[in-house]
Amino acid sequence: MTRFLTLLIVFFGAVQLRAEPSLSQVRFGFPAENGSFIRNGNWIPIQIEINPNDSIIEPGKYLIELESSDGEGASYLIKMPVEANKNQMTGYLRPGSSTSPLIVRLKNSNEKTIQAWPLASRSSANLISPRDLLIATLGLSAEPIKVAANNLSKSETGKQAIAERIPRKFSEFKSLYDLPESSLGLSSLDMLILSTHSELTQELLKENHQAQRKALAGWVLSGGKLLLDSGKNWETSKQLLELLGANNCKINGLESNPTGLRALNGLNRWVTPLVAQLLPLRVNELAKLVPSQSAQTIIREPSEPSDPVIRPILVQIPFGRGQIFLFALSLSEGPFSKWEGQQSFWDKLLVEISPRNPGFAPGKFPVDTSTPKPEVSSEIQRSLESFPEIPAFPFGWVAILILAYIVLVGPVDYLITHYWLKKPELTWLTFSFFVLVASWAAWAGASSLKGNIARVNKLDLLDFDLFTNTVQCKSWMSFFSPAPGNYAFALQPEPTWLSGTAISPPELCIMEVPDRTFRGGSRTVFQRPYEYNNFPQSLDQVGIPAWACASLDANLQMKANPQNTPFSSELAHSRIEMVLVLGTITNNLPVDLEECSLFYQESWYNLGSLQSKEKRRIDMLQLGGRGQSIQQWYDPKILAPANWRSLQIYKQKEEGTLPIHILAKAFCFHSHPEASDQLFNSFLRKSDLSWRFKPVAETFISETIRVRHAEEIILVGRIDGSKTKTAPSDIKISIKENGTITPINPLIHQETFVRVILPVQAAKP
Repeated sequence: MTRFLTLLIVFFGAVQLRAEPSLSQVRFGFPAENGSFIRNGNWIPIQIEINPNDSIIEPGKYLIELESSDGEGASYLIKMPVEANKNQMTGYLRPGSSTSPLIVRLKNSNEKTIQAWPLASRSSANLISPRDLLIATLGLSAEPIKVAANNLSKSETGKQAIAERIPRKFSEFKSLYDLPESSLGLSSLDMLILSTHSELTQELLKENHQAQRKALAGWVLSGGKLLLDSGKNWETSKQLLELLGANNCKINGLESNPTGLRALNGLNRWVTPLVAQLLPLRVNELAKLVPSQSAQTIIREPSEPSDPVIRPILVQIPFGRGQIFLFALSLSEGPFSKWEGQQSFWDKLLVEISPRNPGFAPGKFPVDTSTPKPEVSSEIQRSLESFPEIPAFPFGWVAILILAYIVLVGPVDYLITHYWLKKPELTWLTFSFFVLVASWAAWAGASSLKGNIARVNKLDLLDFDLFTNTVQCKSWMSFFSPAPGNYAFALQPEPTWLSGTAISPPELCIMEVPDRTFRGGSRTVFQRPYEYNNFPQSLDQVGIPAWACASLDANLQMKANPQNTPFSSELAHSRIEMVLVLGTITNNLPVDLEECSLFYQESWYNLGSLQSKEKRRIDMLQLGGRGQSIQQWYDPKILAPANWRSLQIYKQKEEGTLPIHILAKAFCFHSHPEASDQLFNSFLRKSDLSWRFKPVAETFISETIRVRHAEEIILVGRIDGSKTKTAPSDIKISIKENGTITPINPLIHQETFVRVILPVQAAKP
């Protein structure tokens, strides 16, 4: 009888065990030939497949727990509930270094682990360097692009690319499951090439993939690059552009010429200046692209006596901080896929979209890039973690006090116990007493020196694009903790600055830098991992020791309220002098804008201050006439506070940090040939808008060249943090002690910089 009951218990236990779901497959990062691509310091997608094992997954019964560590070695957790009867999920992790673990756990409602799936090892071949360019394809084989990249050294453009040192890696999305449902998962990606001929693109247009389209739009707005083809699939391209919100280029059907083939000489000349090197591509179907005034035609087919129509072939559509390239042909079908100049096309395109290393300029011998250079993001972190109000204890005094401590616990203790008290056994008491007194004195001295006030240094970059009516705010902050504790951080937009609809949830995370030296043996004094609550909007249980800093960065994306936009403008070309731009710019922000500069074509003009609610005419600036060179804008006096030389926070020699306004200028237009070449910009290159200054050289058969710039003006200014206490983003800080949550109101030093993209209309009749 006992054996029978034992067998029943084992049988029902096994049935119960089989009834639990399990992890059948987990993939970290983007698909690669051998494994997956992972970029440290950036969010990567985690594709999770769950096997129900004949069980019913009820809401709230199971959860997925993701674990990794940041660049400081502190562990963190992200928890996601498993939706009912859902077999596939996508999570996100942000490994801070190559030693950060990547762990996925399946748990039940009681937080009991059912199964764990750690990533055993990471190959260096699949690790994306911060300075690598990661390009992905969807519905298109990446092999032709890989071949073109490998053959770059055989061409002049290849020699240029090698000189500029632009490493590239390629990933191929073979299903829509590889495309994340959040723009966070695409942050490691630099460019996506999408073919509308594929069934995957047709599937992407369906209603159940709305989250992926929204993620794609948010990624491009934040600085991503999207290449979209059309050809006979022009209807798919048109619908996708409309769903993404890009209205700067229309597609008016398909032009078909069944009686003969048209030679695309303009495309041939863009690929290589020597037409004789390649036979021009001949087509009989071409999408009719109609770019607006804000878009730029990179490749165009000029008119001929027998064919007077001018046809755009490749159009660049500005979209927030990012770009959408629209191609009039199909990339995955003939005749382009069979054209012998296909590889040369990819060669030229890869060089055009790749960011240049610091110090490189066209026609200039490249500088020595083997010498290590610091990163802009690292210098921003150093500057934010510098609190002039909290002086560092001089090293000389530290050495003297250490020497005094050694004398105290050594000779002094010996003299007291052996010659004065004449009881050597009391050393156990006197030594402990001296250690306690010295420790208390060190703590009391540090406390009086550093104070008990919580402080925050914060930097905001506000981007407003009038073409798309979108607002983006990039924030960096450093929090100084006067006492050890577990803190919670939450981010939200300031309603007096920003109002509208959120494009994506606010993102808040620990700040990562690409050149951080990881201390492999170090561990934080707070052993419990911190957590992302309401991912990715807030952090909880972030342990910070006394007199230490925690640096964070954040992102906001919003569709501005048309009735309450941060800026508005009425700009158009003059009817008399067509090269000049006239009109007004209005500052609708609740604060004044200082040190304003207007960038038009390849010059900049000093606008001065723009007061809150002020409507300013710019006719006297003569925009389009002779302005100042962009190189002059990098003078340290430009965009600086009026008293920046007298402020301790800007004393580079004493603090060892660069001024914040210098760093802001460093990444605003980093890739411009006239920009300063002192810093790399790996993590912040998506905030670089120097590509908007780049003119398009339209070459014709007659070898005449017309240079065309985008019809837009970029306004750059700063907000004086000493005059206003508000900012585009609001950070909420609290501390949890003994189960009680107490809000923290720190002293905030705020720096805010603003960039506005203003459209220029054609001359009014």
